[in-house]
Amino acid sequence: MKRASAIALDYRTPGAWLRVLYHALSMAKRVQGKVALVTGAGSGMGRAGATLLAAEGALVVVADINEEKGRRICQSINDAGNQAVFAALDVRSSEGVQRVVDETVSRFGRVDVLYHNAVDVRFVNEEDRRLTELPEETWDRMIDLVLNGTFRCCKYVGRQMVAQKSGSIILTATVDALIGCAGMDAYTAAKGGVVSVTRSFAAGMAKDGVRVNAICPGFVTTEPQMEWISRPEAKAMMAQLHLLPVATPEQIAPFVVYLASEESSAVTGGIFPIDSGYMAFKANVDLMGVASGQQ
Repeated sequence: MKRASAIALDYRTPGAWLRVLYHALSMAKRVQGKVALVTGAGSGMGRAGATLLAAEGALVVVADINEEKGRRICQSINDAGNQAVFAALDVRSSEGVQRVVDETVSRFGRVDVLYHNAVDVRFVNEEDRRLTELPEETWDRMIDLVLNGTFRCCKYVGRQMVAQKSGSIILTATVDALIGCAGMDAYTAAKGGVVSVTRSFAAGMAKDGVRVNAICPGFVTTEPQMEWISRPEAKAMMAQLHLLPVATPEQIAPFVVYLASEESSAVTGGIFPIDSGYMAFKANVDLMGVASGQQ
């Protein structure tokens, strides 16, 4: 036997235990064995979050209103040797949310993680307005999709987490709920509600072992957003608004995994901007004017 091998395994060598621990941690999957329900998982941040959660050991329920996209993401996760199942879900339906939660528990016994990310990006970009020009039906639809959808998912997943005395709920808000954004009054109001309920719900759920946090992305190069981010005038605006390049969905996903994992066991009620420096300095740009092609 070569002497070098014995030296390499000699834990009396200075720093050896740290190297062993680092190696063990680097090989461990961060959410191994957890059951994660991801809404809006058919594209964008939901897709990236579901994919990384699965790669880190979770069994992922890919929930989306678009069955074709959702099944395609589910298949790609399984093809990579990880575990995912598809569930059709419209978060505007209380019955639909209850059904997906019940089926998940019936099949897997629990729900350890909720990553709630469902939204209609095209609807937000094309239909939102200043309040004085905003149709009431647009306001009602936005509140029902974004804020009421969050309520439904938190209510029914939360009940299961209370029963099992554990869980991590990760909500998707937006930096536009934290700072003003002209012309997006319905969306910012709905997401502002998500920010507020994150804190109050976290306070109420802590005694039952459930953590609740929200991420607040800035602009992200999701598939739906690229329809207008790719425009030359939008690209120029992005450069003015961000200190770093606009984030990809894959750059948001690691923080989601952190909040889902036991690494964040002391974190609840948090509101976390992930915005490439968007909130770090002042800018004066009419975002909705650019998005609609008026500038």
